[in-house]
Amino acid sequence: MKAAFVACSDPMLLYQRGDVERLKAIVEKEGLTVEVSPYLFEPFRGLSAKDKAADLMQFFDDPDMEFIFDVSGGDIANSVLEWLDYDRIRHSNALFCGYSDLSTVLNAIWTCAGRETVNYQVRNLLYDNAEAAGVYFREKILSKRVDAADLDYGFLRGDAMHGRVLGGNIRCFLKLAGTGFFPDLEGAILLLEACSGNVMKMTTYLHQLKQMGVFEKINGILLGTFTEMEAKKLTPAMAQLVKEIVPLFLPIAATPYVGHGTDARAIVIGREYSLSAGR
Repeated sequence: MKAAFVACSDPMLLYQRGDVERLKAIVEKEGLTVEVSPYLFEPFRGLSAKDKAADLMQFFDDPDMEFIFDVSGGDIANSVLEWLDYDRIRHSNALFCGYSDLSTVLNAIWTCAGRETVNYQVRNLLYDNAEAAGVYFREKILSKRVDAADLDYGFLRGDAMHGRVLGGNIRCFLKLAGTGFFPDLEGAILLLEACSGNVMKMTTYLHQLKQMGVFEKINGILLGTFTEMEAKKLTPAMAQLVKEIVPLFLPIAATPYVGHGTDARAIVIGREYSLSAGR
């Protein structure tokens, strides 16, 4: 069984080579053979999107490839979208995992290939919650048993929602607006989280979604964590902003386990979830 480390978004810094080697050793200890993309540490030249996409496709084409873990984040993941072969991805055995800026790739793969992807960052195996992250990785990711019950969600409005989970990082997801990679949100649960961003940024993102008619289509909103806003205790908090901007008929739930925290867990993009206050 194989896994690959790739970087569709910003290249990692050279001092992070040691982290990648440690991560490779951890994953290989679980019985996977790990292949590492040569583009992980490539200096950004602005011309590599086609090459990075071709490199990613070779992993999708490998019949022994079980997982493709994107270990990057930043700004440029959407640059690979036009170069991917979604028909080949549709028939691949590999499951693509990533978070943050990779929200663009996660949703594009669902939209264009009809394949589920996983909002999950494997680098959490390195950090302060490494022991718990290792157990979760072994029991949930490798066994492909990602479950909504692990998200410990609660309702802020309403008491139930059902639909296909789409979305992710709010800033990065909105890069898909107006493109053929933006998913059909009819009847969906819209997942929203963020790392950076203050009240003004979150307000403008929510109004963009509103003006796109998104809130008239979806069945509910699942909020993850909003790192900068929570760390700085900015007010109004994201939950309050959403309550003010989103129509009253939409249920809203929240989880502390989707986002950029080192204790973050996984949620499957493209999978139908039923969330209820009574579980």
